[in-house]
Amino acid sequence: MLFDSEAPKPKTGIRKYWPLVAIFVVVAGVIGYFALHNLPEKRAVANFLTQLQDGNYKEAYRLWQPAPDYTYDEFLRDWGPQGDYGKVREFKIVGAESKGSAVVIVIVTVNNRTPALPLLVDRKTKGLAYSPY
Repeated sequence: MLFDSEAPKPKTGIRKYWPLVAIFVVVAGVIGYFALHNLPEKRAVANFLTQLQDGNYKEAYRLWQPAPDYTYDEFLRDWGPQGDYGKVREFKIVGAESKGSAVVIVIVTVNNRTPALPLLVDRKTKGLAYSPY
């Protein structure tokens, strides 16, 4: 009776490779988390700068979500055609860094000027501001 049982069948298909598949899924998840974690904030900055590129200054001002004491005229002095960067012709998002759970610093170059400009983005509202960091 004891010797009447059949030998176990070897593992086949995906069951044979499940440890490798599990490791791959975990590694891909970790890489995906770090690559996509600040994506909404990067998109908010890209949208803001695209509005400036297109000359939609009112919309860019709305996206900036300014404090009540930061007027549209002050915004135009900073971001308008005569502002610090001139007319935004091109921009590149260089990186992003979380600062706690509430804000992200998105680093951009505008019109190939250096140093890169850090912009603070509120995670909840996607409002922008100059970064104090």
